[in-house]
Order: sequence, then C-alpha cells, then structure tokens
Amino acid sequence: MAHNQFPTPEQVEQVQRQYPKGSRIELVWMDDPQAPPIGTKGTVVGVDDIASLMVAWDNGSHLNVAYGEDIVRRIPMMSDTVKKQALAIRKTGLTNMLDTAAVQRLAFDRGYYELVDFIRTDQKRYVTFIMTGKAE
Repeated sequence: MAHNQFPTPEQVEQVQRQYPKGSRIELVWMDDPQAPPIGTKGTVVGVDDIASLMVAWDNGSHLNVAYGEDIVRRIPMMSDTVKKQALAIRKTGLTNMLDTAAVQRLAFDRGYYELVDFIRTDQKRYVTFIMTGKAE
C-alpha cells in the first residue's frame, strides 16, 4: 500500500509516539536491495519529518524504515517482572548469569516464563542488563 503523498503532521506525531527514541524494533519486510535481513533487530534513533524511522540496525546498517512501505514490529521493553526474575535467579548463585541457557533452565523451573521468553527474543538487551544494570 504505497502512499503518494507525504504524511500529515498528525501522522508524524503518531509515529513518534508509537516508536519513541530508543525503541527496539524487528524488521518484518522491506522492499530494498540494501535492506538488512528479515528478522534483523535495531534501535530507533528518531523519526524524520516524513515519518520514516531512523534506525541503528544491530548489523551496522542505518537504512531508514519508510512510512507506509516497510514493515517492522516493536519489541516490548524489558518489564519490571523480567528484571525481578533475572535478579531472583542471580540471587540463587546457581549459575553464571551470562550462561543464558542455564539461566533459561533455572527460570523455566521456577515458572519465570517472561524471563525465558525475553532471553530468547532479545538476548543482547538481557546481557546489557546483566552487565550494566540498565534495562535499555
């Protein structure tokens, strides 16, 4: 569904609200030979005046996501529940917190399914949290 006109200021504002700076996204579809592979994750660094997402892709690309053309999905932020579950596993002292497979097994055994899924979907942010204490 191609747009032959520029988005309105209201549409630009809506995109800015939906994808604030720092949001994590995953590429679903992009019709561009320079596009990162489908499934590539990235961080929104801004929204330009034609509602395109400016993205720092994890693979080093900086190709924008074109409004009305490309498809991305927003990756949910690390919830307080996931943070509490990770800290509870760390408190047990049963594993190195960077051994993600072991952390997932311990989390699963305790019913911490949110943590298991978070590590599966965004291991990089999990590791950042463990290393820095920051849930970016």
